[in-house]
Amino acid sequence: MGRPPAGLLALLGLAVTACAPAAASHAASAPRGDGGSVLAAPMRPSLQQAMRTGRDLGPTAPATPLHLEATLAGRDGAALEALVGRGVRVTPGEYAQRFAPDATAVDAARSLLAAHGISLAWRPGDQLATLDASAAAAHDVFGVSLHDFVAAGGERFHAPTSASVVPVALRSVITGVTGFDDWSQHHVSAIPSPRGVSPKDMESFYDVNGVRSSVDGSGLTIVLPEIDSFDQSDLDAYAAKYDLPSFDVEVHRNSGAWGDPDPPDDEANMDVEIAHAMAPGAKLVVYYSSPKNTDVLPMLQAMFSEQAGPSTIVSSSIGTCESPDQKAAAQQEEDIVRAAAAKGTSIFVASGDRGAYDCTPEGDYDTLAVDLDGSLPDITSVGGTTAFLGRNGGYSREVAWGQPVEQWGGNGGLSTFWQRPSWQAAPGVDNQYSNGMRQTPDVSADADSQSGWNVISRGGEHKIGGTSSAAPFWAGITALLDQVLLQQHHPTIGFANPGLYWMAQNASTLAAPPFHDIMVGDNLYYPATAGWDYASGLGSPDVGALAVDWPKYMESQGR
Repeated sequence: MGRPPAGLLALLGLAVTACAPAAASHAASAPRGDGGSVLAAPMRPSLQQAMRTGRDLGPTAPATPLHLEATLAGRDGAALEALVGRGVRVTPGEYAQRFAPDATAVDAARSLLAAHGISLAWRPGDQLATLDASAAAAHDVFGVSLHDFVAAGGERFHAPTSASVVPVALRSVITGVTGFDDWSQHHVSAIPSPRGVSPKDMESFYDVNGVRSSVDGSGLTIVLPEIDSFDQSDLDAYAAKYDLPSFDVEVHRNSGAWGDPDPPDDEANMDVEIAHAMAPGAKLVVYYSSPKNTDVLPMLQAMFSEQAGPSTIVSSSIGTCESPDQKAAAQQEEDIVRAAAAKGTSIFVASGDRGAYDCTPEGDYDTLAVDLDGSLPDITSVGGTTAFLGRNGGYSREVAWGQPVEQWGGNGGLSTFWQRPSWQAAPGVDNQYSNGMRQTPDVSADADSQSGWNVISRGGEHKIGGTSSAAPFWAGITALLDQVLLQQHHPTIGFANPGLYWMAQNASTLAAPPFHDIMVGDNLYYPATAGWDYASGLGSPDVGALAVDWPKYMESQGR
């Protein structure tokens, strides 16, 4: 483990705390199917694999610029966790006053870092600060040594060869630092095919029709972080094909801070099209970043800071596997989403598409793992099913999504980072695999590429699946449900999980079952069972029933 030079230890405070280097490895989930057998594409190597199989070129040039993310210590974390767990929300002003990092302490850290050539940028209320430093300054202050590498595929990158350490003089303000590498594991992977289900098919299948007759998501905002871009002409063609209102997407990009997204592909088009198809009256906002590890977290921090609130619903298909070296990055992201959840934001995250094995580079299906982003305690993790439409439309049946030949499936399992939250209690949650940790997913929807959505992208029509189609679907129906609640003078849903699990616990007292309980199939390891399970969570939605049941939940909470 690396240590700062002895002279700096004396200056900054003699003792240090270890902060392992984090290599964010987000990857949007969007497998595509052609109706036949499809071999799953290998995942992009992790940072450690790229370093191990690549060529070490030696120390990084001292003047190399680094853009780091520092986790800032918040205040009254226990009270914040309890508040979010009960589904209670606060205003941005109340959050800043009670829970956000202390501005005076941040200013003191800024001055200390500036003396060593590191600038700290921070927006009051944010959970993260951005540090701009040279490789030499990062070594002097955080003790981290960087080397340049060439990956086996020819890609150049730099990465730490020693762990970073936070000096004691900064520990009360900065609890961790990430971003010392510029390796990218963000990608979209999909397999195209003609045809697929239409918005009307899914409206009939999930009982959306009755709700859509009176609401369209007006007054709500759906926000989507993306690492590839959408094509407006594809959106126009989709709107024309399915007789939808024109797409008017507000785009936020900051090339200097977040990089630029990849060229138009399927992922962003799919996310925007599905959300708009379900809630055509909702405002759509897209935040772009590059696939680079160092760009995604700053984009997410800005997105949640600017958009969080009770009228905002976030759908994210960006993910990374929950591996031990990701704990620092996981804590940074959890701090961001907890602040957003406390302000009343609904956050739906695709659980991942590798079944029970989210950390499976090169097709190695031996180690059970969940998705980091999809297992955070303060988001709703959305898994996948295979949908079988009725002969004349409507719901026929669903099975858990798991394709053993293709090696695709809805991710679900047990977190190694997070304790099981108090709200995660319902029939099926306590089972033979339970170990006291967070269990995923929370809910599901159609995700199998064989029953996937018809999406227009790259100038043509394609059938696309993946849990990254299920997440924007849930975001869209949540906009409809929020509008129903507002019409009945209730608050919006906000953080959905306390309400979802309450409904599962109290299903016998509700007028209509809110979920389709998936009891057939598996996710390549965990079987679907009665009640909650790792293959499908609580199940898929009956939107008409949820429109009746959500007001009952709000009334039970005095809201």
